[in-house]
Amino acid sequence: MIMKVCLAIEKFDPKTGGAERYCWDLAHFLADRGHEVAVICMKSSGTDCPGIAIHKVRVIKFPQSLRHLSFALMHFFKARKMKGWVHYGVGNTFHMDIYQPHGGLHAAWSERDIIRYSENMRSLIRIIKRLSFKDAFQRAFEWWTLKVERPVVLAISRMVENDIREFCGKNPPEIFLIPNGIDTRKYSPAKIEGRSDIRKFYGLGENDFVFLFVANNFILKGFRILLEALKKIKKTNVRLLVVGEPDAGSMSLAGKFGRMIVFAGKSAGLDYIYPACDCLAHPTYYDACSLVVLESLASGTPVITTSANGASMFIESGKNGYIIPAADVDALEHAIDKMISGGMPHVENTSFDDSYTVFEKIEKVIAEKGKRK
Repeated sequence: MIMKVCLAIEKFDPKTGGAERYCWDLAHFLADRGHEVAVICMKSSGTDCPGIAIHKVRVIKFPQSLRHLSFALMHFFKARKMKGWVHYGVGNTFHMDIYQPHGGLHAAWSERDIIRYSENMRSLIRIIKRLSFKDAFQRAFEWWTLKVERPVVLAISRMVENDIREFCGKNPPEIFLIPNGIDTRKYSPAKIEGRSDIRKFYGLGENDFVFLFVANNFILKGFRILLEALKKIKKTNVRLLVVGEPDAGSMSLAGKFGRMIVFAGKSAGLDYIYPACDCLAHPTYYDACSLVVLESLASGTPVITTSANGASMFIESGKNGYIIPAADVDALEHAIDKMISGGMPHVENTSFDDSYTVFEKIEKVIAEKGKRK
């Protein structure tokens, strides 16, 4: 059955972020399957795919809160004229048939993000957040979407599903649990064959125990917590390879560690970097379902992450990694020490779907929703 599917995303550009890359890949998957695909966006990198029609809308670009609001309104006016289409959105839209909150639930993120502040500051930070227009818009958007509009929801992790059910109370919308998937051909334990070359390239010794940290937002992903935990590790052969561009504060703190920390900058070769390292350290304050965790596990590299990461559903503690509470330096230090002392061999056969299978599941949900319209 040929469907008409309209995706909504502010920036239709795979280089912008995880949700943007996901929408780009989903749009091309659906077009390749013969469906008619449209994308409503404010900005696009362009595509050569003839099956994808891009509709750009003009928005108020600054401040960010008005950008989100104006995009939501412009999308609404455009989408309601498209009769017979199934509308899919990832956030910041008022009209959709299928909602996939890639960033998780804003209310849950906001509360968990507060724990990165000292206890005596958290009440004040909570008040400041609630007074911001951006926070008010996001909360109003979630209330309207989940309690009034009530689209079919695609939860990308069990944590997100639980957050939505708690938010909605006794009357949640229809929810399908479809976790993120990755390209399991690209991320594979077989690439451990390049381990020596990667280590040599970054100045890492064969006998070094190498932790890997990958992030765009160093603060949210717990880089400073990781540094506090590493301070307490006395072993001299421990190294940290950092992929991403750190903020000035994080860079300054890392400077005190000398050669222990190696900054790799942005890298397109993560599929070779994961198996060259001994453990991914991802002590995030909040992640709906971290792709780097899935990529690391698929590459055979164990992971330390927090219970505030939806991807922790794929970790069996002691077998392919450890799950710790967010912002808990002592728990992180203990997990790091166990990882170094006990060792954890490269893991295989972690059970999650590849991207193609995930998109097939989404296609089925879209088809079912289309029949009901």
